[in-house]
Amino acid sequence: MAEIPTSNTGCRSNGRRSIAPIQIDMTPMVDLGFLLITFFMLTTHLIDQRVMHLSLPLPSPATPANNTLTILLDGQGRRYGYQGEFTETTMLQPLGGRSLRNTLSSFHALSIQVEQDPVCIVKANDGVRYQQVVTAIDEIQHARIKQFSIADSVSFGERELLLAMTR
Repeated sequence: MAEIPTSNTGCRSNGRRSIAPIQIDMTPMVDLGFLLITFFMLTTHLIDQRVMHLSLPLPSPATPANNTLTILLDGQGRRYGYQGEFTETTMLQPLGGRSLRNTLSSFHALSIQVEQDPVCIVKANDGVRYQQVVTAIDEIQHARIKQFSIADSVSFGERELLLAMTR
């Protein structure tokens, strides 16, 4: 039995006996503590799991460069995009707010018209937060684009264009 003993002072100086020591039985308190711990462990969610479904690519022929949409993310939370292969004449389109969703939807519709599977490439510049990449992927999946790629590096030409857009 778990108890807290107190010291026995014995007799007082005037010759009278002191009161018997108090013994507190801690067993019910320990039982109550374990019951509360068990209750909270079973009734709370320790980790809120978020699942993102990904479609892994199957072996297929190479996708033409004109059927790709590249989304560039910068460290300030801005998004830019261009379609096709990157050249010296490539112009970046700002994709802030709802324009990313609209651009992806129209890109998907255009790809269906030419009967090719659309492909998106998400490129993150230095200082990009993880949440920005997840938001871009969510928008790609919302537009029902099944093939996408994530790159953690931006080419020199793309980096120069991003710097020119922020000036």
